Amino acid sequence: MEATDKTVVIGEESLTLGFRLAGISEWYPLEGEQAASKLSELLKRTDVGIIIASNVIRKSLDWRLENAIEASSKPIVVFVPSRKGGGEESEMSLRELIRRSIGINLES
Repeated sequence: MEATDKTVVIGEESLTLGFRLAGISEWYPLEGEQAASKLSELLKRTDVGIIIASNVIRKSLDWRLENAIEASSKPIVVFVPSRKGGGEESEMSLRELIRRSIGINLES
């Protein structure tokens, strides 16, 4: 990942507001199919390094987009819990994200 790569946030208004306050300059307060469509668009951009998305969005993804996310090493997509729930469904661990992005396994 390059120093100029952007971090982008997609999710409900409260999630994007929190990241905007933390200094993220690109955000999309979207949900459902609109969020899935924007996520697909962001995966194709070369200037995006990390996409932070609400885990509620995951329910709106079709299998092709899920596969594209899992196969992508850049940008990395991180699903975070939201106030609306979404459960603790097989969230990717930080260890797995590091392994995918830089190819180093941090298993002890």
